[in-house]
Amino acid sequence: MHVAAVVVGAIVGVGIFFTPATLAKTMPSPSWMLGIWLLGGIVSAAGALVFAELGGRYPHAGGIYVFLREGFGPRAGPPIAFLYGWQQLLVVQPGSMAIIAVVLIDHVALLTGALSAPARSMGAIAAIALFTAANLIGLRAGGRVQVIISSLKIGALLLVVLVGLGWGDPARVMAAPANVAEGGPVNWLLIGLIPVLFSFAGWQHGTYIAGSVRDPERAVPGGIMLGVAVVLVAYLGVNVAYLGLLGHDGLAASSSPAADAIGVALGPLAAKVLAMAIVLSAAGILNTVCLGFPFVVYAMAKDGVFFAAAGKLDERTGRPALAVTLQGALSCAAVLLGASRIDVLLTGIVFADLSFQAATAVVHLRVHNRAADERILRAPAFMSWTFLLITAAIALGSLWKRPLESAYGAIVLVVGIGVWWWWRRR
Repeated sequence: MHVAAVVVGAIVGVGIFFTPATLAKTMPSPSWMLGIWLLGGIVSAAGALVFAELGGRYPHAGGIYVFLREGFGPRAGPPIAFLYGWQQLLVVQPGSMAIIAVVLIDHVALLTGALSAPARSMGAIAAIALFTAANLIGLRAGGRVQVIISSLKIGALLLVVLVGLGWGDPARVMAAPANVAEGGPVNWLLIGLIPVLFSFAGWQHGTYIAGSVRDPERAVPGGIMLGVAVVLVAYLGVNVAYLGLLGHDGLAASSSPAADAIGVALGPLAAKVLAMAIVLSAAGILNTVCLGFPFVVYAMAKDGVFFAAAGKLDERTGRPALAVTLQGALSCAAVLLGASRIDVLLTGIVFADLSFQAATAVVHLRVHNRAADERILRAPAFMSWTFLLITAAIALGSLWKRPLESAYGAIVLVVGIGVWWWWRRR
């Protein structure tokens, strides 16, 4: 149950509060919307099974970094693991932090009034700078504060579902939109899965704590699968509530589906209360993300696959100050480069993130026939192939359909190969 709670807490972030609107803009019907969410859950479940077996085989803290380092062997493993960390540090983590900060400011605007584009960008940068500084000086949210923040985001989702059941119109749930979406099924699948998989991101966090739970060979797989199942049911329920309260067209036009849906049913004051809950939740998530990944960079430096300066902890705070600072600066740059547009930021991180998730599926195909402890949950090979083909297709599809947004991640990957070669030559 501990692993399942970590997975649910890691998955349920700010994504579900805005990605349904992004999806509604590109999907041809509510049935396509719900189908994409279901497919995203299936892909995440396949990935969870793959990661669960790998978590049992490599029950050490570090997740994907450990899987890549160990799974590809002593020669290929270290450079691939390095490139994963390189992409995460320079692309994925800054992009994710920028998205969370923009969502935070968008919901602040629901409380204070509309913000201009420059003010929106500056507000997001200020939020990133604030939490980066807080982590550098050693401030941290206590356990009770984290529990309250987690309760707020889960409570907000439950409220939306309950209000949707009580006030939503069943006929509106499946009503066709007024405008026909551009593209065809392949385009809808590739573009639609980008925001959906972002909202499901986090199921792999159950593997990060494998080294700190009892009987990880059994606890990690079961916890991951239970967590994904709970989130899938919740997400489908929330999307049905959005459609029942706003309709497809209303959802597509919304900047905050959760607040707008609650406002339709219970009035503007209730919408503001929910917006405040989302602001606080986003702040808590931003604080957690700000501190979490720099410790992976620290571990990489200790392994000798990253610059030694990143492997030093601040004597006073015990935190990797260089990695925290660099991540914060790059996140601020991501806000500016993405012009605070969430769709640009989302697409910009897809290639960098899903490429290495696909590589993790390759690791599973390499090792799943090897002897292992009988207590380890064995994921069938078709799960690896399912996860590999879909994540690789989305990563490559983002380059094809959105080359400008995806180019940064591809360039960083090429530069990372050069940096590794230079580093090893030294």
